[in-house]
Amino acid sequence: MKFKLLFLIIVLGISTIGFGQNLNMVIDVNDRLVVSEIGGVYLNFEYNDGTKDRILIDYHPGELILEKNLWEKIKSEETKKITLTFDYYTYKRGNQKIANFEVEMEKYHFKQRYLILHVYDFRERKYRKKYGCLTDAEYITEFNYPQGGILISCG
Repeated sequence: MKFKLLFLIIVLGISTIGFGQNLNMVIDVNDRLVVSEIGGVYLNFEYNDGTKDRILIDYHPGELILEKNLWEKIKSEETKKITLTFDYYTYKRGNQKIANFEVEMEKYHFKQRYLILHVYDFRERKYRKKYGCLTDAEYITEFNYPQGGILISCG
């Protein structure tokens, strides 16, 4: 019995060493939880020496899947800027529309117990009216996390 328990502990320990830890992250676009509407999810890294790196990652509702080598890049002192990019697909009246979102992330975002990324796409008039005065871009983003701030609407 002790041998089986020891074997199980060793196997579980080795399996967690080989894989990275996932980031608890939920993405919603225009107050709708993103389940399968996104693709081409990338983490883009810019380094102090001017070089750039773009790595394809997976997103499942509630989890941003990050391998161990990505965590090393995120924590590295050489990493100057981290950007999350993804394509968001919508279907209206039989037509497919694609929006490309680019969200700058800070290193402290990756240290949070959870992240909620709100994206407000100004193609919908409701959100353009509510947040359009805050930016000239076609969308605005906001992160919610423990002790985080909130986005103030235009009125």
